[in-house]
Amino acid sequence: MGKQVYLHIFNAKILDVFNQRFEDTELWIDNGSIYFRGKSKDLTAKNNFNAEGNYIVPGLIDAHLHIESSLLAPSELAKLELRHGVTSIFADPHEIGSVSGVSGLFYMIQEARNTPLHIHYMLPSSVPATNFEHAGAVLHADALKPFYGFPEINGLAEVMDFPAVANGDPDMLEKIRDAQAAGHHADGHGAGLTREQLAVYRAVGIDTDHESTSGKEALERIQAGMKVFIREGTVERDEKSILPVVRKNNQSYFSFCTDDKSAIDIQKEGSVDNNVRLAISEGIPAERAFTMASYNAAVAQHVKNVGALTDGFIADLVIISNLDNFVTEKVMTEGNWVDKLESKVTTFTSPAVNAELSLNDLKLPLKSDKAHVINIQPEHITTKHTIESVNRDQQGNFVADQDYAKIIVAERYHNLGHGLGIIHGFNMQEGAIGSTIAHDSHNMIIAGVDDKAMIIAYDRLKRMGGGMILVDKNGFTRELPLEIAGLMSDKPYQEVIAKQKSLKGAFAKISKGIDFDPFLTLSFMALPVIPSLKITDQGLFDFDQFKFIDINA
Repeated sequence: MGKQVYLHIFNAKILDVFNQRFEDTELWIDNGSIYFRGKSKDLTAKNNFNAEGNYIVPGLIDAHLHIESSLLAPSELAKLELRHGVTSIFADPHEIGSVSGVSGLFYMIQEARNTPLHIHYMLPSSVPATNFEHAGAVLHADALKPFYGFPEINGLAEVMDFPAVANGDPDMLEKIRDAQAAGHHADGHGAGLTREQLAVYRAVGIDTDHESTSGKEALERIQAGMKVFIREGTVERDEKSILPVVRKNNQSYFSFCTDDKSAIDIQKEGSVDNNVRLAISEGIPAERAFTMASYNAAVAQHVKNVGALTDGFIADLVIISNLDNFVTEKVMTEGNWVDKLESKVTTFTSPAVNAELSLNDLKLPLKSDKAHVINIQPEHITTKHTIESVNRDQQGNFVADQDYAKIIVAERYHNLGHGLGIIHGFNMQEGAIGSTIAHDSHNMIIAGVDDKAMIIAYDRLKRMGGGMILVDKNGFTRELPLEIAGLMSDKPYQEVIAKQKSLKGAFAKISKGIDFDPFLTLSFMALPVIPSLKITDQGLFDFDQFKFIDINA
């Protein structure tokens, strides 16, 4: 007598990731895994499912992302991800780690247990990212090591501090060794690195990178033996630049990630499913695109028995009706259909916002009209560093206008001071915007052309305990409180998206000709490990020289 399994799926075209083809076959599922792929006269099932001739692909995998960038708690983001066929994500909780340390990491692990989405965490490697900004916590190797005892932990997240690796910093090297000793690996962060510099990462075993912005950079990483996560997020949209170098003979080195993507964009265009649709539209065969989005990602992240639809693999799958512009019809994780998702976000005690600012702090004296200026690059987290002629008043203080706004980063944990600079690209005609999301230490960041509006933004952010805000010329505000560490909302994703849209709509009224997400862009202006000119609570930072510079040119 043959074996009886839990579920039999038939009448389907099922992807074979190993031979890169769809096959008219069947799946026999038991105990959360695929028992057998194929037609059988001996097996029976308690339940039978007719796929009605649709396609079935492995559950999609986001190889690298920051949950906090969605502004949603993990269990809320999971609802959106699953709707888009994503069944596994590899998340770096760097943001909440920077704000709340180990308590933030414990919180994220607890939240991951409230959803059928497989949330794998990579422990934040660089908290703080560098010594050029003040964070709310410092996570040394000895603080991270105990977390490898949790099944949700899959390794060490993007190692951003290249100088620490190159100079043999003992704590950084210990973090990498601890991940490897636990049977895991370390992800890379090779923004702007040359082919020779990549060798520094490879020498310590770092084997992935998601910072390629061109086909040339992607091929250099493959040449170095690294797996490449092709990024398509809200700000960084690198996929079209990289896809032309994806070939049959190197496709196994490529997978997809979103890195930082807003809930608005996930709802509108999708998560990794958007990466797949874009790849297919650019000429990548569907079989290859879906393999990159599933099996390749699992291999790159050293996860076994995930990402394929065959014997012994976890039964994570997605049913779709067509290949070209596919829509997710039905999703399964670990052998269970994902239907109505109900979960309550776990509460979290956030640290207070302790920054202090006054109008006097916004005075920016210049020796001449020449100043170093941060130039936004739309749809990129990098900036350009230029020297510009700007306006000054009779006392020699910088005067903001539509072309050049003020930007300030105020240390929010212990009121240790602030950095003040000039930024081009927001095209604000009035008011100010602000946030407590400022990668990577998440101090308070405000940009504006009106000092009074900037102070109103500061005051409201402090009273809210963190969030996002827009202030117009009349002092009216649009706000999105972020109750979880000033990074994420504890509200349902529908409510968060509605408030995000309200903020973006209000920004369109106070600016001119902007087609990028102003708040997500603002959040990366304080990240000194990304080229070229950034600002932290300690001042203007020149990435190329890797040091602080004076604003006067």
